[in-house]
Amino acid sequence: MRSHRPLALLGVISRRTVLLAGIALAAAFTPAAAVAADKAATIVLSTTDQDVSYQPYGPLAAQLGYFAEEGLDVTIETAGTSGQVLQLVLSGKAQFGMVGPDSVLLAAAKGDVPIKMIYVLIRKSIYTAAVKPDSPIQDFSGLAGKVVGMPALSTTLEAFTKIRMTDDGAPGPAASIIETGYGVTSMEALKSGTIDAFIAWPGLFAAYQNAGYDIRLLPYGDWQNDYYGIGLAAREDYIAANPDVIDTIARGLAKSAVFIKTNPEKVVETFWATYPTRAPLPGEDVEEAMTKEMRILGATIGQMRIDEFPLDFMWGSQDAATWQRHYDLLKKTGQITTDFDPTKFFTNDFNEKANAFDRAPIVASAAE
Repeated sequence: MRSHRPLALLGVISRRTVLLAGIALAAAFTPAAAVAADKAATIVLSTTDQDVSYQPYGPLAAQLGYFAEEGLDVTIETAGTSGQVLQLVLSGKAQFGMVGPDSVLLAAAKGDVPIKMIYVLIRKSIYTAAVKPDSPIQDFSGLAGKVVGMPALSTTLEAFTKIRMTDDGAPGPAASIIETGYGVTSMEALKSGTIDAFIAWPGLFAAYQNAGYDIRLLPYGDWQNDYYGIGLAAREDYIAANPDVIDTIARGLAKSAVFIKTNPEKVVETFWATYPTRAPLPGEDVEEAMTKEMRILGATIGQMRIDEFPLDFMWGSQDAATWQRHYDLLKKTGQITTDFDPTKFFTNDFNEKANAFDRAPIVASAAE
C-alpha cells in the first residue's frame, strides 16, 4: 500500500494535514511496504480528513496486505466531495471511488454515466443534522429559512437535506446551504450561530463530541434503514477489462469486514501504526485515546451493520429493490425528472467470488 496523498481537494485545512487544491496526484509518496505488484489501482475516498472511520473503506485491507498478497498495489487518496470522486473515476485518474447511489443517480439524470457500484459499504442512509442543544429546531421542517452547513457541498448531502425537509413538511427551502469544512470550523460556526444546523454522519459527529462539542441530533427518517449509504464504484470499461482487480478489491474489503467484526480495537492500533501522527503522543492516556477512536469507528461499524451480520455474510452484496427506492425517492422529491433504469448502476457479478475465502485465518489474525 502507498501512503495517503490528497488527490483533488478544496484547499481545506484539516486537523493535522494541509490538503492542496487540484485534480493532480501529489508527486511524492512513501511505500508502506515493498510490494512486487502485477497491477496497481487507486481508491479515492470522499473526505479531507482520513480519520479512523475510513479504515473499513479500503485502507485497512491495504494495511493488512489483503490486496498485495494477490499482486495488487493499492494507493489510497482523498477528494473533498462525492462529485469530485465521480470526476476522478470517470476521468481514469482513480480506478475506484467512494460514492453513494444518490450521487450516481443524480449524475445519470443529467446524462448517462458509465459507472457501476461494485461493493456496498454502508448499508443504511447515515446522515442527519446536528443543532445546538437549546436550538428550537426539532426536526428537518425547522430548517426552512435557515442556514445549513455541511463539510463540503455534496450532491449526496444536498439531496438528503431536501428529501428530509420534504419528509418533515418544511414550509419552504433553507435560506442557504454552505460549506463549513470537516474540521472544528463547522462546530464553531454552529456554536456562534453562523449556521443553524450541520449535516453529517455519526463518525464525524463522534469526532466533534470527542473534541468537547455539545450537539443534539435531529431524528432519522423511518426510511433510512432501507437505503444504502456509500460503496465503491468503478467505470464499466475498467470493470470489463480488469475483473481480477475487481475480485481482489472486493475480497480485500470483505476480509477486512471479518477482521473488523472480530477485533475493532486492533483496527485502531493498525490505524495508529500506519498514521503515527494520529496516534497518542508519549505521555498521553492511551486508554482514553482508544475510547475516543472506538467511538468514531464504532459509529462506522454500526452504519455498515458489521455488528449485525454473521461472519459468513455476503459482504458487499446489493439488490435492485434498494437502488430502485433511491431512484423513486429522488424522483418523488423532484431531484430527478428523467426516466431511466437505476439498477444498471450496480453489479453483484463479483460478490460470490469475493466472499469465497476461509474466515478462520482472518479471525485468528484479528484475535492475536
